[in-house]
Amino acid sequence: MIKTFFIYLGYSIATVTITGFSYLNLAPQFGSNPSAKESSEYEKLFNYENGSFINTEDTPLMTGDISTWDFFKSDSLREPEKLETEKIDSSFFTNLEDKEYQIAWLGHSAFLISIKDKIILLDPMLGSHASPIPLPMLRRYSEEISIAPDSIPFIDFVVLSHDHYDHLDFSTIKLIKDNVRTFLVPLGIGSHLKSWDVEEKNINEMNWGQSYKTNDIEFICLPARHFSGRGPMNRNSTLWSSWAIKSEVLKLYFSGDTGYGRHIKKIGDEHGPFDISLIDCGQYNLAWEHSHMFPHQAVSAAIELKSTYFMPIHWGGFTLALHPWDEPVKKSRKLAEEIGLKCITPRIGEVLSRYTMDKQFNSWWDQY
Repeated sequence: MIKTFFIYLGYSIATVTITGFSYLNLAPQFGSNPSAKESSEYEKLFNYENGSFINTEDTPLMTGDISTWDFFKSDSLREPEKLETEKIDSSFFTNLEDKEYQIAWLGHSAFLISIKDKIILLDPMLGSHASPIPLPMLRRYSEEISIAPDSIPFIDFVVLSHDHYDHLDFSTIKLIKDNVRTFLVPLGIGSHLKSWDVEEKNINEMNWGQSYKTNDIEFICLPARHFSGRGPMNRNSTLWSSWAIKSEVLKLYFSGDTGYGRHIKKIGDEHGPFDISLIDCGQYNLAWEHSHMFPHQAVSAAIELKSTYFMPIHWGGFTLALHPWDEPVKKSRKLAEEIGLKCITPRIGEVLSRYTMDKQFNSWWDQY
């Protein structure tokens, strides 16, 4: 009887293991891995070692403990109720040359931007959940997004910072892929995109320090202090990055996800000053203090980047840490104001331009 029990238990464990392994390998949202040939080429790079991409300075993934219960339990301070967004209509895409540039925050780290006549999406995570399966605790705060991905009439560039689920979304890519001229991504992320039927000719993969230039805009792939992976078997198999976007009318820095580090000042010295810096300032915790910036670090980074305007990002979309959902913006704006740094805090979906950057931003988050 006991022997029979253990036989059935063994069969059950094996079945669950095989099912789980099959799901990880067959479910399309997990993406794919760089090929053996690509990985072999990466071995020649300064930021790749022993089969993984690495940071420019020591970056332990975890520096403390965190309770799984505390992370997943419901907490009204960590999630607003029915967060509303402003809608972006078709006027965004008309008379682009006359507008010079426009910036619309889509929540978390996603942006819709126009520079002259070019339309750019940054980390367009417009899906409902920041996870491969729809876990309730990782759902988007807002029931409606500011613009439906498939309603954007044309997209010149999609710029991705890394492959985590709150930045690279399978459902969004599937909706926009046939309408995108060029995907600009860190090394290895093309493997995900190709597995989702993005044509290889439309993907430009870059290492830190490499750039892509059109007639009027330059995109520079730059270091970040973070990590990557969409499953338990591919940690750091793809690169993570920040980006500088330079044009005659706008110089913009997009941090992606990054902890504070020496790379920030180096970027400011080599590529600054920046008109606008969009800086990671949310989902921080002492348990992973090197992977995301705290508010005081984000403000310091904005100064080192020589920023005219600073915008805290990586908040307002999902609960991925223990702090109150609006703590990042409250603390960073207060710190910025104390030192005279211009901090822009638009509503989700609000369209900004050269002519509205100096407007008075209210504390809209206080109504939730």
